[in-house]
This record gives sequence, C-alpha cells and structure tokens, in this order.
Amino acid sequence: MKKYVIMAAVLGLAACDTLSALQSSDMGNLNSCIMTDAQTRLTNGTLFTSGVMAIAKDISQGCIKKLALQKAGLDEAALNSATTIINSLRTAAN
Repeated sequence: MKKYVIMAAVLGLAACDTLSALQSSDMGNLNSCIMTDAQTRLTNGTLFTSGVMAIAKDISQGCIKKLALQKAGLDEAALNSATTIINSLRTAAN
C-alpha cells in the first residue's frame, strides 16, 4: 500500500511540471495539502463517496483556501493534482 501512496504522490507532483512560472514552494505546499487530505479521507472511508471530479474539486478548493493561494492562480493546478492523486489512490485501493 505504501508503494501505491508514494506512486500517487509522484504522479501528483508530476502534474505540476507545466506550471514552471509558479513558485515551487507554493506547489509543494499545495500538493502536500492535497495528498494529506486525500489520505485522511481514504483512511476515514470518505474518499470515494462521490465522483472523482467532485472530490478533487472539494479537496483542491479546501487546500487553496487553507494556503491562501487563490491569487497565485493555482485553482486549475490544484484541481489537476487532486484528480491525479485521487485516481491513483482509487487504483491502489482496488
């Protein structure tokens, strides 16, 4: 299971390569927040209660608010990262 979680984290971080104009620390913090939230929901059994896009949007918006990154233009990046991570966790869980 740990191997799949690590793979999910790597996939999530790989989604950030297209955002070279953004500060890497902001993306790192964002991905860390998304991964933590997704893992918490997986542990609690609430990660797969809705569709992937709905959960990804909820997680990404929550992390953007937590980190106050709305002005950095990370909305789309957050959604992409969350979707990638959730899909990886869903594959790992099956």
